[in-house]
Amino acid sequence: MRNIGKSSGAATTVLVGLDGDSMGLVREALAAEAVLPNTSVTFGDAISVVKRTRPDVVIVGYSRAIEAALALAEALKKDGNTATLVALAERSDAEAILAAMRAGYKEFVVLPDDASRLRQAVHEVAYSPGEEEEKGLVVAICGSKGGVGTTTIATHLAAELAGIHRVLIIDLDFSMGDVAPQLDVTSRETLADVLPRADRVDERSLAGSVVVHRSKLHVLSTPDEMEVLGDVRGDDVYAVVNTAAKAYQYVVLDIGTYFDEVATLSLQVADSILMVTTPDVTAVRDAFRRMRMLATLGVEKERVRLLVNKWHKGAHVSLEDIRTNLQMSPAATIALDTKTVDQAVNEGKLVRDINRRTDVARDIAGLVAILADEPMAAATEIPAPVAEAPKKGLFSGWFGAKG
Repeated sequence: MRNIGKSSGAATTVLVGLDGDSMGLVREALAAEAVLPNTSVTFGDAISVVKRTRPDVVIVGYSRAIEAALALAEALKKDGNTATLVALAERSDAEAILAAMRAGYKEFVVLPDDASRLRQAVHEVAYSPGEEEEKGLVVAICGSKGGVGTTTIATHLAAELAGIHRVLIIDLDFSMGDVAPQLDVTSRETLADVLPRADRVDERSLAGSVVVHRSKLHVLSTPDEMEVLGDVRGDDVYAVVNTAAKAYQYVVLDIGTYFDEVATLSLQVADSILMVTTPDVTAVRDAFRRMRMLATLGVEKERVRLLVNKWHKGAHVSLEDIRTNLQMSPAATIALDTKTVDQAVNEGKLVRDINRRTDVARDIAGLVAILADEPMAAATEIPAPVAEAPKKGLFSGWFGAKG
C-alpha cells in the first residue's frame, strides 16, 4: 500500500490553532514541501484529527496558547503518535523554546525569519526512509463507465487470488455496491458499522467485521440501504484500508465508475490500478477521459493496467484502435460470454463454478498474472507498440489526436 504524501515527496500536515495570517506564512514557506489543509483545527479537535489523518507533521500555533500547545504535545506523545511537532511562535524566547522541546516539539520557528529551517524540517520528514511496515498489495478496480463489468472483474480476481493468498475485497462503490450479491454472501457487519470507528479499527476487529466466501475470500461489503452510510470521509476509508493492508496479502478495492473523494483516495494509495473497459466507442472514449483524470491526480501511468472486458473478434473497436487512441496496450482481454457470466451473476456463483472450460473462465484465471507483470499466455494476442509515428486514431475528433 502506498502512503499518501510520502509517495509524492510531500509531507502531510495538520495545522492547529493558527489564525489567517499564520496560515498564510506557513503556505508561503511550505508551498512545495507539504500537503497543506485548507483550514486550521482547534486545540479541542486536534487529537482526534491527528489520530484519524495520521499526518507527517503537526504545526501548532504556540505563542497565543502556550499551555494548550504543551498539553497537546504531551497528549500526542502519550498516545504514541510519531508525527513531527513544530511550534510556530510570534517571537523567539529561550524559556519558551526549552519548554516546547521538553514537551516533544522538534522545531520552534518564527516566520518568516525561520522559513528555511521549517522547509528543511518538513523536507526531511517527507524523504526520510522511516520504518515501513510490511503491507499487502492494494489493487483498485475502476470502470471506464457503468456496465463494463467492474464488479465482476473485481470479485473474480479477488477469488482467484484467495486460492493461494489471504485476500480481502472491500466494496467502495457507494452508488451500486454489488460485491455481496455477486458473491451471494450476507454480512453481519458492513462498512456502515466499520467506518464510524475507523480510528479504532485494528486487525482483530476488522477480521470480526468481514464475511468469508466459500473461495476463502474475505468480504467487507456496503450495506443494503446506502443511506445508512451517511457522509463517508476519505480519512476513515484510508484508516480501514491501511489496517486491511497490514492484515492481508492482497486488498482488492471495487471503486466503480464514479470518481468521488473515496475513489480518488483509493487510486492514490493503490499499488496497482486496473481500468476496465469494453470494446465499444463510448467505453473507450470514457476510458480516455478516466486516464486523463488519473494523470491530473498524479497517478503514474506505470501503476495502471487496462483490461478489455467482453472482448470478441467482431468487436467494433479493435485492440489496435484502443492502443492507438489510449497510447496504452491492453494488459489483458476477457472473452465475451454473456450466457455464462449472466448465469454466474444471477446464481451468486463464480464463472469457474458454472463452466471452468469456457474462454471467459480461462481469461479470468489468467488475470492474476498481470499483477506480477507476467504475460498472459492464454489471452488474445495484443499488438505491441510500434516504433513509427502512430496513425490517426479512430476517435481523433474526441481524443485530440493528430495525424
